[in-house]
Formats: sequence, C-alpha cells, structure tokens
Amino acid sequence: MKLGLFLRLAWQNIKKNHQLYIPHILAGTGLTAIFYVMKTLASDERLEKIKGGYAIPSIMMIGIWVVIILSVILVFFTNSFLMKQRTREYGMYNVLGMEKRHVGRIMFLENLISTVISIVTGILSGILVYKLCCLFICKMLHVSTILGFYLDWDSVLKTAGFFAITYLAAFLWNRIRLARLRPVELLASSGVGEREPKTKWLLLLIGLATLGVGYYLALKAETPLEVIKDFFIAVILVIIGTYALFLAGSIALLKLLRRKRGFYYRRTNMIAVSDLLYRMKQNAVGLASIAILATGVLVMISTTVSLYAGTEDSLKDLYMDGAADLFVEAEYVYRDDEEKKTYFYQVPEEDILDMANQVAEKYGTSITKLTAVRNLSENYLLEKDGSTSVYIADSSLSMPPKNAAVLLFMPVEDYRNITGLDVQFGEGEIGWAPLTKNATDLTERVSGTIQLGSKTYKVGKKLSYFPQSMETSVLDVYGILLPDIDALEDVSAQISKELDWYANRVSYTYAVKVADAKKFGENDTEQKSYSEFGELVERYAEATMEGASSHIRWDTSWAMRDEMYAIYGSLFFLGILLSIVFLFATALIIYYKQISEGYDDRGRFQILLKVGMTAKETKATIRRQIVIVFFLPVITAVIHLTVAYPVIRKLLALLMLSNNKLFLLCTALTAVAFTLIYMIIYRLTARTYYRIVR
Repeated sequence: MKLGLFLRLAWQNIKKNHQLYIPHILAGTGLTAIFYVMKTLASDERLEKIKGGYAIPSIMMIGIWVVIILSVILVFFTNSFLMKQRTREYGMYNVLGMEKRHVGRIMFLENLISTVISIVTGILSGILVYKLCCLFICKMLHVSTILGFYLDWDSVLKTAGFFAITYLAAFLWNRIRLARLRPVELLASSGVGEREPKTKWLLLLIGLATLGVGYYLALKAETPLEVIKDFFIAVILVIIGTYALFLAGSIALLKLLRRKRGFYYRRTNMIAVSDLLYRMKQNAVGLASIAILATGVLVMISTTVSLYAGTEDSLKDLYMDGAADLFVEAEYVYRDDEEKKTYFYQVPEEDILDMANQVAEKYGTSITKLTAVRNLSENYLLEKDGSTSVYIADSSLSMPPKNAAVLLFMPVEDYRNITGLDVQFGEGEIGWAPLTKNATDLTERVSGTIQLGSKTYKVGKKLSYFPQSMETSVLDVYGILLPDIDALEDVSAQISKELDWYANRVSYTYAVKVADAKKFGENDTEQKSYSEFGELVERYAEATMEGASSHIRWDTSWAMRDEMYAIYGSLFFLGILLSIVFLFATALIIYYKQISEGYDDRGRFQILLKVGMTAKETKATIRRQIVIVFFLPVITAVIHLTVAYPVIRKLLALLMLSNNKLFLLCTALTAVAFTLIYMIIYRLTARTYYRIVR
C-alpha cells in the first residue's frame, strides 16, 4: 500500500475523531509551551544579570522536573484513551483485509501528525509568550523591563527532543498492545461492560488508616522541625488514602445509598446510583487523580501568593518593625601565634557611626540614629530544676530533645533604647518573651530560677514585645533580658568554657536608621556599600593594631528586600506555571472522562427513553450523576487543604511569613477561584457529554 493512502486515511481519521484529538493536541501544545518557557527562563543570561535574577534558574529547574513527570503521565494517559476509543475502528480495518502492520502505520502517521502539530505550535506559542513572561517576572522583582526579542535554540531543540521521545514511547506502547489483540477482541472491545464491583473492605480499611495517619501526622506536629520530618510522609499517606477511598469507599457509599429505600427508589436517583456503581472502578482512579491535582493547585497558589504578598510584612519583622534600615557590626581580630590565642576587639560606637555616615553620604543620605542591639543567641538544654547546658546536635537531621530551646539574650539597657519601654526588674531577675508561636511558658520549663552563665536568676515577668523575631527557628525560641552588658559577657564566657573554644560570642550589633532609605537603596543597586564599609573598617583595624584583620556585618533592608522578592517572586511565577499544568491535567481527565462515559451511556439512555422516561427526566438523571461524580474531588481537595493549613502555616513561618491573616485570606480566595474555574470546566465538558448521549 502506498504512503499517500496511509496519510489520507490518518488525516481523515483525525478530522473524523476531532472530538478526541483536538483536546489531545491542545494539551500537548500547552505542555510544550510551558516546558519551553521554563527551560528558556533557566538559561536566559539576561535574567541572571538583573537584580534578584540569580534565583530564577535554580527555581525553574525544579519546575522543569515537575513538568517532565506530569507530561509523561499525561501523554501516556491521552494516548491510552485514544487507543481505547479507536480499538473497534482498528479492528474493522483488520477485518476488511489490512494487516496489523498496515494498521500500525496508520496509527504511527496519526501520532506523527498530532505530535508535530503539538510540538510546533507549542514551541511557537512558548516563543511568543516568553516576552510576556519576562515582563511579568521583571514586574514581580521590581526591576526595569528587559527589552528585545529572545530565542534560545538550545531550549527549542531540547523541548522538541523531549516531547518527540515521549510521544514515540507512548506510540510504541500502544503498538505493542495492538499487536497482542486478535481481530475479534478489537471488534468486541467497545461492547465489554463493567461488572458490579465488590466492596473491597480491606482496601477501604487501608484507605481509612492511611488517610487517618496522614492527617494525624499533619496535625500533631507542633514545632517546625516535626513538620519538616513528618510532612512528606503525611503527603504520601494522604495520596494513598485518597486513591484507596475513592476505589473502595465510593463503592461502599453507593451500595449504602442503594439500601436507603427512600433515596434509591426514585427514578433519577436509581439510575444515577446504579450507573455509577457499575462503572465506579473506572471512575475512581480518575476522580482521585483530579482530587490530588486540585489539592496541588490550591497549595501551590495559596502559599506562593502569600509569600509574595507578605514580603513587606516579613521585612518589617526582620528590621524591628521598621525601627532599623540596616544592621551594622564592626570588630577586628588579632591572632597571637606565640600565645596561640585569638583576641577580639570591638570598634567603638562613635567610630562605627562615623564610618557608616561616610558610606551613607556617598549615596545621598545620612545616618539619623544608631542604636545598640547587643545580643547573644545559643541553643540550650533547659532542665526542670533550672540548670542549663549548651545543646549541640549530633547531625543536622537529628531530632532535638524536648527540652532543647534557643535563648536570645539582650541587656535591658538596649531593650529600653530600642522600644522606649521602661521595664523594671527586681534584683537578680530576668525578663523573657516567647519568640515562636508554639513556645511554651518558660516558667513551665524551669521551676522559678534559671542558670545563665556563672549566675542563677529568678524568672521574672513575661514581656509583651521583643524587638527581634525568630520564627524561622525549628526550636522554641525565647528572648531573655539580662541586667546589663556584663551579664551578657558572663553568659558568653560560660558558653566558650563549655565548648572549650574561646570566642567573643556577643554580637555587638547596631540598628541604623537612615534619613532616606529609599534613596540609599536606589543608589546602591549593586550593593557596593557593603565593601565600602568593609574597607573603612579594615583601614581602622590596620591603623589600630598591626596584623589585625576586620570582621563586619552590613545588613541592609533594601538588599534583603531584593533577595526576598527574587526568591518569592520566582516561586510565585513557578506556582502559576505549575498550576496551569495541573489545570491542563484536570481539564483533560474530566473531558476524556465525559466523552468515555457519554459513549458508554448513550445506548442505555436511549433504551430508557424508549421504555417511557421523558427527555426532561433523562437530563435530570444525567445532571445528578455528573454533579455527584465531579464535585466530589473538589470537596476532597478542600478537606485536604483545610487539614494541611496549620502545617503549611508552620512551614511558611520558616520562610519568614508571619502574617497568618494574609495566608488565610489567600487560601480562601484561592479555593474560591479554583472552584469557579472547576465549575467552568465542568459546564463545558458536560455539554459534550449531553451531545453524545442525545
């Protein structure tokens, strides 16, 4: 047979079955375009040079692997569905005299045409929207727009190569399946019905157990470290439980409804429940997949939007509620090789102020206030009797003991200068404040007194405010106010003694307020102020002590803002792209499910019309069946999100998001928006179902 005839047959088959092929081609086009955009973003050197652009390649690489996995699954799913719907047609070719190799050629050409269309249109679409993506990213990173058209041929070739290989693998799998079927099996495939499934009690129990344990792990975690340890286990258990309950639980529920005479023996309910029951085995996997994909969309969008929208709130927490524009430290170190000792010296406050002012003046502003924020932070084991010891973890992955905590020390003098609060304590007394939301009362951890340094202090009153946030810690954190700087140095000396390693552990930090922080940041786009301050401190150290070296901290709010927008903006954009991919998958599964069930139901509903059921009653039955089936995944996804909400909130705290009201609002709006989009998909696909059934 000639190639031209095969091509005509393949093209006619695609046109005749456009209801099946158009969504397949559109999904392939969308996946190809998103893959190209992500790959190009990961390799565009222009983006790496913009402020905050360094985070884009690594974050996009995460997204690329997610798209690769999901693309392979979707390509095999759509090809498998097409194979199932076309099996009877291929059998007719076989009966009419075509050999299986001829049928295989037609299959290959059909796949080749749809693959070429998907890849070419996908890459062209990706090239066209890439500029828009760059504009959007620049807007999120608060940087100037990148001008000029950009085409990355390496991304074009790798995108085309990946999808060509994936589609070829799916075709070869279908070709093997075709070779194993006999002509009679091909013709009879569409007439094979589903037997009434049995209630799989063991699978139902497994589903309840895994879902229950997953929920328990998610809800029991109190500290961020427990959340990190248990979260991924909980996710896997919830996925297993979702599939098991959709497979076994849905059947058990439908059989229970069938026993409810008042509900079941109504015409529309009887037909809807019976029809669902006989085909629930096929429905369950698709519905569970939709529920998992929907949960993924809700989690990704709500978290990334919250992080991005809460950047300014997080920044405010880091910089003492706006009381500081930058933090400064300056010291010089001298190593005496003969004594084998290292000596640490602090640069005087007035000299730090003078050097910081010199730098600020270069950028068009000046220092208005410099406030001491001297502090010391250390991990401790707190005993009930008030004794303490330094806690050193065996490894970064080891689970800390229950009595481990972080203590952040500060002298009362600095606290008063920062906050303006005139706190008073008795002799030998300390003040304290919990700096993480789940931190228990300090008086519950120790009984009245606590050993700090060489002294024992009485645990005084709880403070309503502490000027530093430590929500990113995996341990409970407490702010401790000590009587004076000498007490702080005493704690430092005791820590050094316990660790058998001398170092001045006190951080002589100063909070700096600038007259015009915005102007400073606009002029300091390349962060050169850090090196300029470092040079001044280095010269001071050399002039003060020969052979001394300097150590500085120059932590500006504008540099941190750029850093946070770079990471959170990239994550937000990645969340949008992956959510689009997940919506593609959801829409595709729903659409093909509607078509498959439409063809299966058409004969049955025509029989019902012939035996006396009205068209209105038929439509009501169809609507009820669709509503029961397709809104169950959304309800399940919302339940999953509700249970995961406290866990995600704790994880976001590690990423410095402390605005819980913002996260709750973003989560609620995301759930509403997704439900509306899902309803649109449902209504569009339901029309296809109605047309087929009629």
